[in-house]
Amino acid sequence: MKVVELSGGVGGGRMARGLQAVPSIDLTVVVNVGDDEDIHGLHVSTDLDTVTYTLAGVEGPDGWGRVGDTFVFNDELTRFGVDNRFRLGDLDLALNLFRTQALAAGKSLSAVTAEIVNSFDIRANVVPATDDSLRTEVKVERDGWIRFQEYFVMRANQDEVEELRYTGSETAHPAPGVLDAIATADVIVIAPSNPPLSIWPILAIDEIRHAIRSHQRVVAISPLFGGKAMKGPAHRVMASLGLPAGNAGVMEAYTGVIDTLVVDNQDADDARRLDGVDVMVTDTRIRETARARELAEEILAR
Repeated sequence: MKVVELSGGVGGGRMARGLQAVPSIDLTVVVNVGDDEDIHGLHVSTDLDTVTYTLAGVEGPDGWGRVGDTFVFNDELTRFGVDNRFRLGDLDLALNLFRTQALAAGKSLSAVTAEIVNSFDIRANVVPATDDSLRTEVKVERDGWIRFQEYFVMRANQDEVEELRYTGSETAHPAPGVLDAIATADVIVIAPSNPPLSIWPILAIDEIRHAIRSHQRVVAISPLFGGKAMKGPAHRVMASLGLPAGNAGVMEAYTGVIDTLVVDNQDADDARRLDGVDVMVTDTRIRETARARELAEEILAR
């Protein structure tokens, strides 16, 4: 069975790990690049790295960064008065330095990502949504439009999101292999990631959105538990953008895209009020690989 996952952030990495653990599938993970940022002169791809580290089993305790990493480089920047609120660990620094040098030498982001993934002996195919520049920008009341990482990391995602835009999406093309993977997939799985911040940037690429909308089976996993995100601002962002509360908002976020929505047992009552798509109610807490694999198997067997 061929499976494509649309992924962003910690939830995307953990779901990808569960899918990868199913031995009978050929998995391609298409990853959001709207969060990419230039940090200390380095090209940092936060979602690509989170997915890679999680699939390799070396992710940090919070689901991002590297387990056991140190921050000597980051902390030393304070000596020179450099803003180091975006914390790059020393192991993470090595990866980002490699990526930056490879991109400067003319390699594409997808080619560099393949090298990185291969270096960690990962079985799944991990690919950025696009090799072109695509950046998520956030409009907040105090300062207008700001960079995504300014909103998410520097300001700890506390600003109310008034509007989003995905700069570059209008001219971006899917990375090599993305459309073929979607066209030949038996099922598309949208990870339990933040819909507006992690998945919409992927769907903002017209060719990808059209390919997903045309697919016969697209399953989205809700990131909500009791109507709220376990971590992160998903429910707050959806509300501030005018989406309905709870899983109705997740369903509306994917209008015309999905045919199945997977929600957690904690939202069973909420799920009964959803119309228009098939709704699957199960345990969606996938911090542990075993449960993520079980969820993957439930979805693929449905």
